[in-house]
Amino acid sequence: MDAAASQSDCTKTFWGKLMARRLGPDEKQVWQKVAKTVAPRRKPHGKGAAKPLPSREDFANMLRLPPPAAPAPRTLPQTLDVQQDKKTRRGLVHIDRKIDLHDMTQAQAKPALHSAIIRASNRQQRCVLVVTGKGLRLNGVLRRNFIDWISDPDIRPLIASYAQAHIRHGGTGAWYVFLKS
Repeated sequence: MDAAASQSDCTKTFWGKLMARRLGPDEKQVWQKVAKTVAPRRKPHGKGAAKPLPSREDFANMLRLPPPAAPAPRTLPQTLDVQQDKKTRRGLVHIDRKIDLHDMTQAQAKPALHSAIIRASNRQQRCVLVVTGKGLRLNGVLRRNFIDWISDPDIRPLIASYAQAHIRHGGTGAWYVFLKS
């Protein structure tokens, strides 16, 4: 008997996949005898060794998520007193000075911001409106770097807090910087 004939006896094809045929009664008896002589492979160590099942405690630990990482503390407080916060949200903030960084590069904008804040502080002004612009998809370079710039040690001692501007003062493209008195 050739190989092609024996293969057709052992398997059927179903949509191109090979399927095993069912064993006849004589073959089942032979298979049961063979199966009794075979023991599962058990090696205590090394390649091919079965891994021990995890204990309930190990399994529970695998399912536990690590605690969320604590957020890095911000260097500037973003909260205002209650009355000032209400005024800020309603756009009723009295603006003492305004600086527009819109058409500036990063190299021009940072020194301009620093000098405007220092000048406003020297003149006892309380609130500076800084217009950064929104940028593409609210991810403009000036808008993104603004918080780092006001956290600079040169001007940080002058700043009490900051907040995003009300829509009538520029919305997401502007910031209020509240100075210490």
